[in-house]
Amino acid sequence: MAVNKGWGWEKRRPYGLSQDFKDREMLWLWCRLLIEGYRLDVNLVSNADSRANHLIESLSDSETVAALSKYQDECFAKRVDDSEFNWIDFKNKRLVLWLLEQLKGGHLSVKVPYTNFDQSVLKPKEQIQLAFDISPVAMQVKKQDISDLRQMWSSLIDIDPSLDWIDKKNDDQCRWLVSEIQSSDLAPWISSELQFPVNSKDRFHLFINALDRSGIPLQMKRLFVGELKSKWSRRQKKLDGKKVQCNLNVDSLTKENIRKLSDHRGLKMGELIDALAAEEIERLRAKDVFL
Repeated sequence: MAVNKGWGWEKRRPYGLSQDFKDREMLWLWCRLLIEGYRLDVNLVSNADSRANHLIESLSDSETVAALSKYQDECFAKRVDDSEFNWIDFKNKRLVLWLLEQLKGGHLSVKVPYTNFDQSVLKPKEQIQLAFDISPVAMQVKKQDISDLRQMWSSLIDIDPSLDWIDKKNDDQCRWLVSEIQSSDLAPWISSELQFPVNSKDRFHLFINALDRSGIPLQMKRLFVGELKSKWSRRQKKLDGKKVQCNLNVDSLTKENIRKLSDHRGLKMGELIDALAAEEIERLRAKDVFL
C-alpha cells in the first residue's frame, strides 16, 4: 500500500496493534522485526511517521492479527512506564549526554542496544527509552537502574550552587574555563563528543560535563571550582588595571550593533571590542600575517 502523505501513521495502524501502540512502541517493533530477519530501510528510522509507515508496509502476510497481538504483548511486558522517566528533562543537554554516557559505559544492567542504524539519528528521549525497552533484563532491574541514575544525578547537581559566578553567555569566561580544565587533572574526562565547542554554551557544557564524568567527590569539586573562582577574580582585577580610556567616534547604527553583539556574548561593549580585536589578530597570525 502506498503511503498517503496526508495521513498520520496511526490511521493506518494494522489490526492486532491497539491504540496504545504508539511511536515508542513502533520503534521497539522495528528492532524486534530485525531479529525476525526483516530488511528495513535505515534512512526512514529517524522520523516517527516515516518509520511507522515503513514498518506497516513491510509487514509480511505471515504477520497475522494474532501474531501482531503477540508482538504487542511482548512489547508491553518489557516496557517501562512513562512515569519512570518523568524526572528527566530531555531538553537539558547536560543531563541527556550524561545519561547516554552512563548507558554506554557498561556500569548499568541496561545498556545501549545493538541496532542496524546509528542511534544518534533518534531524539535523545527515544535513544534512552529504547535502551530500556530493548534490554532483556527483568523489569525490576530496569526500574532499579532508573532509580540509581536519578540518585546519581541528584548528587551531581549538588555542585551547581558553587557555579553561580559563571556566566554561560560570557564567551571570554567560557573560553577561559575550557583552557583551565584542559590543563587540569580533569582533562582526561573531557568527552570526545565535546572536543570542538563553537559557542559559549558549548564551552560551558564541555566544562561541566567533565566535572560530571570525573566521579571525584563533591568536596574536591567544590575546592577545584573555588580555586577557579578566585583565579578568575584575580584575572579580572589584573585586566581592569590595564584598561585605558579610548574614545571612538562611530556611526549610531554601529554603536547599536556593538551593543547587540555585547549582549549576545554577555560582555560589556569595551570587552567585546577587546575580544573582536584579539580574534582578528589571531586569525591574521594563523595566516602568517605579522602585525
